[in-house]
Amino acid sequence: MILEIIQKGRQSLFVYQDGNLLFYSVVKFNWINRIINIYNQNDDLLLELKCRSFFMKSNYKILFQNQSLNPFINEINSRSITFNTDKYLTVDSKYFISFNYNYYFRDTKIAELKKKIFSISSKMTLELNDENLEFSDQIIMHILSIETGVSVD
Repeated sequence: MILEIIQKGRQSLFVYQDGNLLFYSVVKFNWINRIINIYNQNDDLLLELKCRSFFMKSNYKILFQNQSLNPFINEINSRSITFNTDKYLTVDSKYFISFNYNYYFRDTKIAELKKKIFSISSKMTLELNDENLEFSDQIIMHILSIETGVSVD
């Protein structure tokens, strides 16, 4: 499965599959925090996070999680997402400074995110192995959580 993630407007991200909107995120800024809201295509709020960044480290606190979001997300950080209390996905970039990174479940690569940042609007492509589609929502929630509001425009 291939998904496109496109930045529009004021650092909002929109996730599309075959031209159909699946999810989107919006961000509100205050002094040192970002409040990130993630919605589905029906404008239902799925996840609300507070992100506090200090230099190169970001901390994420889940403020709200829609009960329909299954599986339940326990924790998000820049390198992993934990859900259903015992499962987690990890993120690893190929190089120290890289715009692309991979998602792993138990040492098995299940998805790759590729970024095109040197264009008018940022665009990302998520390639998810068909045998691991069960993790698609968690990967999308993670990407929207860590990538929303980090652009410099």
